[in-house]
Amino acid sequence: MTIRTVRADLTEPAGAVEPAAYDLALVVYLQLPWPLMAEALRLAATAVRPGGTLLLVGHDSDNLEHGYGGPQSPDVLYTADRVADVWRPHARILRAEPVGRPVETDEGPRTAIDALVRAERV
Repeated sequence: MTIRTVRADLTEPAGAVEPAAYDLALVVYLQLPWPLMAEALRLAATAVRPGGTLLLVGHDSDNLEHGYGGPQSPDVLYTADRVADVWRPHARILRAEPVGRPVETDEGPRTAIDALVRAERV
């Protein structure tokens, strides 16, 4: 088995990645203002081949009031449901929910809240 990885900037024009060419789009802690984020998510979805996987983990908007760390601007936070809504026309949503992530701090353990979305491209 050969694994080929491509690191792409999803904020670049659509020519940055080939459409329907990849088995996996992994979006990890990409925190952009929503219009840019929504476009990056659409680009990620169309880059994955049918049957491929879309996977996102990032700081959830709930983290501001109920979690620890992460960006403090609500403009760059989102929910799993909001991400799923962008991917739904392109993919079957398998999981979309907030998840807790343990964080060790000088003051003791805390919990960050992340958005987790897993989908299969249709």
